[in-house]
Amino acid sequence: VTHHCAALAAAGDGNMKVVALCDPSVDRRSVIRDICQEKNILEESSLQEFNTLEDLRHNKDLLDKVDVLFIAVPHDLHVTIATQALETGKHVVMEKPLAPTLQECRTLESIAATSKGLFIIAEQSPYWQEIVKAQELLSQGKIGTVVSAASYYYESMRDNVTSGTDASGGLGWRTSLKRCGGGIVMDGGLHWIRPLRVLCGEVERVVGVTQNAEPGLQLEGETLAHALFQLQPHDDTITTNTGNNSLIATYSANMMHTAPMAHDGCPYFRITGTKGELVVAGTGLFPNGGGGLRLYNDTYPTGTDLFSKDRQGGFFLGFKGLWRQVSSMMERNDREAAIKSVRDAAADVAVVLALYKSSKSGQWEKCESL
Repeated sequence: VTHHCAALAAAGDGNMKVVALCDPSVDRRSVIRDICQEKNILEESSLQEFNTLEDLRHNKDLLDKVDVLFIAVPHDLHVTIATQALETGKHVVMEKPLAPTLQECRTLESIAATSKGLFIIAEQSPYWQEIVKAQELLSQGKIGTVVSAASYYYESMRDNVTSGTDASGGLGWRTSLKRCGGGIVMDGGLHWIRPLRVLCGEVERVVGVTQNAEPGLQLEGETLAHALFQLQPHDDTITTNTGNNSLIATYSANMMHTAPMAHDGCPYFRITGTKGELVVAGTGLFPNGGGGLRLYNDTYPTGTDLFSKDRQGGFFLGFKGLWRQVSSMMERNDREAAIKSVRDAAADVAVVLALYKSSKSGQWEKCESL
């Protein structure tokens, strides 16, 4: 929520205000209220607080002032809360994942297709500046034809920059397999799937393994995953490396409890082409890191940085791009773009579920579609 609030302040140019908070926990509402106040997006004179969304729905006068409802709740509540929110006729923005099962994804896609308001899934990684720039450079042929791709998601609770903690300093509901729908791949690792799809193509099949390798996190799901993705390239800027018109990419996700991790020693993404490479720096999640994108080709054989080393924010700057896009969708009432956000989110979930299935079967597994 902290990152969304900061993005609302930056993307809204002071025009976006929080007029209501819904949460059964008074303490959580207090924390969110303080964050909104700090970011100057709180409508202090008329802010109202509710235990549930249902309570807000009964307050017609306040609801008439609302343009968009934002949902950030445990994954197992996504279908219920999103359905209630869409029934208000308001635009609804919800945190990823769309839902922890494909059947639930299909349910939400069906509801979104006929709802009065737009339903938009808040996945910020497509607006990550490094990914946007990498996509531009690939289209310009700066590294030739892509022949391989690799992604590495890694995080330590020592830094705790994406997952958040409960009052005791733990991961709260995220430790529950039932509530989260999985482990690290369904949670933070999901953000690393979309960039591979954006840059390289749609994931068709997955083979991989998962393991709970870090008992200190107390996750019921996996803390570690390694996989191969078979992707169908978007266009001829990406070559095939399997002999059957597809590209193989590697994907890794790893979460530790208190161990320091080499953010400056391992990239988040490495895209290799016939004429060079693009490397997304591994400091984009680090509290004091700014991320970065480095280009290697004949012009820059030792590499050149495409973003200032002094820049702060890295991955988290994508939240601002996300909310600018959300605002644009709402202004234009762009239902097609909103539906695409839902379907893209469902495709991300399908990749995760194929990985989980493969970890049990030991075989390549197809990614199901809506």
